[in-house]
Amino acid sequence: MIMKFLRKIFGPNKATTPAAVPPARDAEADPDITSSTGLPTENAEVDPEQLLALLEPVKRTAYIPVTEEVERTHSAHSKMGGYPYLSLEHSWPVCPNCGQHMQLFLQLNLQDLPERKEDGLVQLFYCTNDEPCCEIDCGAYDHFAKSVVCRRLAIGSKQSVIVNPLLSEVFPEKKIVGWSPVDDYPSYDELEELGIDIDIDAYEVLYDTEKGLPVSGDKLFGWPYWVQNVEYPYDRETGSRMELLFQIDSEVNLPYMFGDVGVGHLTVSKDDPNELAFGWACH
Repeated sequence: MIMKFLRKIFGPNKATTPAAVPPARDAEADPDITSSTGLPTENAEVDPEQLLALLEPVKRTAYIPVTEEVERTHSAHSKMGGYPYLSLEHSWPVCPNCGQHMQLFLQLNLQDLPERKEDGLVQLFYCTNDEPCCEIDCGAYDHFAKSVVCRRLAIGSKQSVIVNPLLSEVFPEKKIVGWSPVDDYPSYDELEELGIDIDIDAYEVLYDTEKGLPVSGDKLFGWPYWVQNVEYPYDRETGSRMELLFQIDSEVNLPYMFGDVGVGHLTVSKDDPNELAFGWACH
């Protein structure tokens, strides 16, 4: 399990390419290649607007959470960290590896969302205990790890059940008070599957403009910012690929780092809104 965890942090033995940063081409060996889109790659200037036009069909809107630190309460509002809303049917999850309560990483009140509004809450809990180190023991970077709880629940009462958690420290509570929309695009490694053929060297022009790329940081919806390979989980019943609900980056709104500046993704099944998963990868 420890070796698997280290491979997750440092990558496999053979060289791999981060999904968000495509590999460089050998310009001397192949100086005049153009992509099948007709875009010049080496000897002529690439127009970023032409690239953005090719990516327009797969552009999505992501939403950056606007947060403010508030007193910890068992409220039902959207938040990162702090105390969760609890009911008699849904208590504060306890890690089966260490017996302590898990940290609340995220709570989304689905009525607070800027689109796709529904009733109820989505909650993500993650064990951060390091004695023992449940992240390693349980392989918490993998989807459906036992030291992670992702769940959807109804708000049965405005008054939450109050619990004094068994935790050395509860993360500060960042209430989500708004959402800032941004254009979001898939990583280079997803383009071929989406039917978009852009040469690697042409694609690198987007890094100079900082447009047409997957958005890093914490965000709702949009495209995943992959730091290693494309790693969507699959619905355990239907086998369909799940899609991004919320991305959590290291030390943005939560005082927590996934491995070496990693990024985590909370995903949801298109077939079953109760099928949720969380996994992360790092540089």
